[in-house]
Amino acid sequence: MNVRRLVVVVLLVASTVNLALMVPGGFVETRDFSAYPAFVLAAFNALLTVLGLGSLVLAVAVARKGRGHGLSALAGLVFAGVYLLDLGAVFPVTPSPMSALLSALEWLGVGLGVALAVASIGPARSASTRAVDGRAASLPWPLGAALALLALAIVVFATRAAMGG
Repeated sequence: MNVRRLVVVVLLVASTVNLALMVPGGFVETRDFSAYPAFVLAAFNALLTVLGLGSLVLAVAVARKGRGHGLSALAGLVFAGVYLLDLGAVFPVTPSPMSALLSALEWLGVGLGVALAVASIGPARSASTRAVDGRAASLPWPLGAALALLALAIVVFATRAAMGG
């Protein structure tokens, strides 16, 4: 595996771990989101869960086959965007303040996201010029089902915790 691919894989995993540290109900995210409707929180938590678990799947795809750099760049931009929206008090806005640790982790997430997008751009361009064999990358169904169940559990846990329950 070349250095650039390794950097993309490490940034994908680091971004996912950083995001996981901020799950509502965990050690870092303690703000009260109960003013938001449950469906808004669930949708936001679903986005973050797909971003996190999807980044792990992308890390495997990049590591094994060198594919997924374009999606990795997009993931980096989404990571950075989500954190910037929160840091800029755009969404979500809560009556309780952001802790210093949460703020620091979000700024770290912005840096990781931008680095991921930049590191993924070169490989994405070169990968698009290569011939593709036409087969879509897919997960074995038991792994896909397990990830779907895990995603559902994360969304339910995070949504309940964010609502104060």
